[in-house]
Amino acid sequence: MPQPHAARRASHSEPAQSAPPLHEDPVLARVGTFSDGVFAFAITLLVLSIRMPHPSDPDASRGLLPLLLDQWRSLLAYVVSFMLVGMNWSNYRVMFSTFARSTHTLIWLNLIYLMVGVAFIPVPAAVLGMWLGDPKNEVVATVFYGICITLGGSIYCLIWWYAAYCANLTELEPAARRAHTAAYAPAPFLVAALTGIAFLSPWVAVSGFAVTTILYILPMPRLMAKKHERISQHRGK
Repeated sequence: MPQPHAARRASHSEPAQSAPPLHEDPVLARVGTFSDGVFAFAITLLVLSIRMPHPSDPDASRGLLPLLLDQWRSLLAYVVSFMLVGMNWSNYRVMFSTFARSTHTLIWLNLIYLMVGVAFIPVPAAVLGMWLGDPKNEVVATVFYGICITLGGSIYCLIWWYAAYCANLTELEPAARRAHTAAYAPAPFLVAALTGIAFLSPWVAVSGFAVTTILYILPMPRLMAKKHERISQHRGK
């Protein structure tokens, strides 16, 4: 669907953003609503991996404070995973805001992403919280966590690649499309590299997962667009 003249000017001045289409695809809106529900459900389930101490527990005689302190690994996994899912939701909303319409393939790619990269995340998060710090099993727990989020990131990039390049579902200008691609594409490779590091040091890998999550909280497409604009201006001089 052609963009209005004003929308084209806005897209040119802010290449990482796109003006909403005049007539939003109702199916695309329903996909977004359904996805929001899955994100909300997954991020809520994360807290269930944290044990609630009870006076009737067999180890209650140790005291409440030691039992709470024992949960620090689960709390760490909860915080990292909560921010990970929240970051994915934020970037997911930005990505879908650039789409003008949906297709059957997009809907199914989105369902696969929600299954692997969102709804399943409470499982590796719980495993990481329970086994991190166990010398015999923390490598397996961290690698399992890394593989899950690597798969999720890869499917996210697949959605973008299909929508932006295969099905042409976005109304972004070419420069803005390249900025989104440059922002999203490195993430799965970075997380995969950290997963490999987990074989040597699980704690370094977990720290890397946290740093990567914090990095992608930033508006990466917009930052990449500004970077490309500066490079183009420098070459033009």
